[in-house]
Amino acid sequence: MAERADPSVDDHDSKPSADKPENNNHDSNPSADNPENNNHDSKSSSDQPEHNNQLALPAFRSATYVVQVPKDQIFCVPPPENAVLAERHGNPFRSNKGKKPRRRRPRCCLCISVVLLVLVLALIAGVVYVLLTPKDPTFHVERVVVKNNTRPDYGITIRAKNSNEIVGIDYKAGGVASLSFKQRGIAKGKYPSFKQDSKKSTSFRVDFHGSNIVLPREIEKSMKSQKPKIKVSLSLKMDVHARVRVGALHYGSMKFVAACDFTVDTLAKNSRILSQKCHT
Repeated sequence: MAERADPSVDDHDSKPSADKPENNNHDSNPSADNPENNNHDSKSSSDQPEHNNQLALPAFRSATYVVQVPKDQIFCVPPPENAVLAERHGNPFRSNKGKKPRRRRPRCCLCISVVLLVLVLALIAGVVYVLLTPKDPTFHVERVVVKNNTRPDYGITIRAKNSNEIVGIDYKAGGVASLSFKQRGIAKGKYPSFKQDSKKSTSFRVDFHGSNIVLPREIEKSMKSQKPKIKVSLSLKMDVHARVRVGALHYGSMKFVAACDFTVDTLAKNSRILSQKCHT
């Protein structure tokens, strides 16, 4: 015969097995009953690395660092030419091929040189222009001699001065000269030819031959009267043709008119110039 199980025993034996999970849960999660302890532990653990990092910071030293960045975070890659430029900028005296560096002169120096050259050339051209541009000579009446004939001849000595620094003047023969009294022509002559160097003065004589006209009474009286002397005012005009030169080199020609208004104390012997005014 089979024995009948006691239901009371089975119920009692099965209860302890049902209570075991509760004990296991309690033992496996002790921190759940005390959350403050857990927070305190986590704070202390988090404060400890910060304190360690502050103490463990090394002194900064200048050096070359290699920074590795993930490829998916690189958005732009500089061209390889930038590396060459950076190397030259960092060390301009270093060449890629190991050759000596070649320094290039800045463009500003070239511009300054060109400007200085232009200024020097302009200065030289100005000096040459001033020196080679001939100035008109000046004239001065020195003496008047009159031969008392039916048609008097007037011999007038004139001094010409060349005030140019390096330019010589060669006067051509055949220039027309005229002598007048109160704007009335009384004699004509020709200009002689001669050469004159720079900064030189030359005296020459122009012979005027009387015209076939009736002489004014003032000129007749002045030529015949010794005492008292009768002064006379005359006018001289010359059309001069000349060539200019530097040394033996002729490089141009010039034309000018010389005029002198002068007064003599008498047209008789031993006449003397009282006043004069000449211009070219």
